Amino acid sequence: MEKTQTYRLKRLWLLLPGAAALLLTWAASTNPGLTEMWFSRGVYPWLSSAWGFLPSLAPWSVAQWVVVAFLAFCIGWLVFYAVALMRDAGGRRFVLWRAAATMLAVVSVGYCLFALMCGLNYHRLTFAEDAGFDLAPSSTTELAALCEHLADEMNDARAAIDDSPDSYAAARGGFEAYAREAVEDMRSLAEIYPVLSRPLYSPPKPVLFSEVLSYLDIAGMYFPFTVESNINVDGPFFTIPATMGHELAHQCGFMREDEANFIGYLSCKQSADPLTRYSGYSLAYDYALSALIRTDREAAVAVNGTLSDAVRADRMARAEYLKQFEGPVAEASNAANNVYLKANKQEDGTKSYGRMVDLLLAEARQEQGTAPAA
Repeated sequence: MEKTQTYRLKRLWLLLPGAAALLLTWAASTNPGLTEMWFSRGVYPWLSSAWGFLPSLAPWSVAQWVVVAFLAFCIGWLVFYAVALMRDAGGRRFVLWRAAATMLAVVSVGYCLFALMCGLNYHRLTFAEDAGFDLAPSSTTELAALCEHLADEMNDARAAIDDSPDSYAAARGGFEAYAREAVEDMRSLAEIYPVLSRPLYSPPKPVLFSEVLSYLDIAGMYFPFTVESNINVDGPFFTIPATMGHELAHQCGFMREDEANFIGYLSCKQSADPLTRYSGYSLAYDYALSALIRTDREAAVAVNGTLSDAVRADRMARAEYLKQFEGPVAEASNAANNVYLKANKQEDGTKSYGRMVDLLLAEARQEQGTAPAA
């Protein structure tokens, strides 16, 4: 009995980080303005930069090996306590308590790290509020005009790429070169939108197990425990620069998926590299065209008919690549992501990705100096 009580007291302090994180999350959710000022713009940039400094020095994804190590720990934890239960029949209650205490301690510390490196930012002000974008209902005419503009920009950027996007990227230095440029593009964007500035931008990292991510329908993933932007490099390269921008936006503290997409697009469109611009415009076009299809299919078909042969070929190659990974695994992954988003107060779940179109339309109105449609 005394042994159990001593063990309980020794492990009790490990529950405090989780309790503190829950309290901080509740406080953040009640006052987004205060969260923005004191945490998202104050504590988070410096704390996450310090925590992610060592992982940022590695040329490969530290996150993927953290995941492997955690899975190995879970398996070892199960085997160790299963054996302990079989061997110590008289002290099974104590063994079960030790198992539960270990699990709760890991969850507590893990949740605290998640909250500080990611979770609290779900409760900050939106990027639209910071940047002054007016999100308002738009007419189908505005949406069609946006799609036409994005199609033109996409055609122009693709015309500046002499070879296939994959060959062009390889000739310019491949993933490493584009990862460095993605950081510089985000730094440049931060000069326009200071809310994106931070002491350290950890460069995007390629994931060794990228094919697994493809089966899970994941193009990229921000890993808060190492503050890394992890990129699936298994698919067509023209999608990668926009994914890099998206994941760097998460690193900058913007966790909403629609906003991360929009920030990634903004980062890409200002680049001097045509492939990076092509990637950003392709991302924006996908969402804008999907919205137009739902409101005016004939207009969407007409806009899509203006795409160049090279753009059509790239999009067809991407569709063929993605088709091979369709199935229950991808569906289960999307369902899990939907639950995760809702748990972090993105009430529309994965539907929140579609709201990027409102940001694109707001940006177009801001550039043109026009008012929202009535």
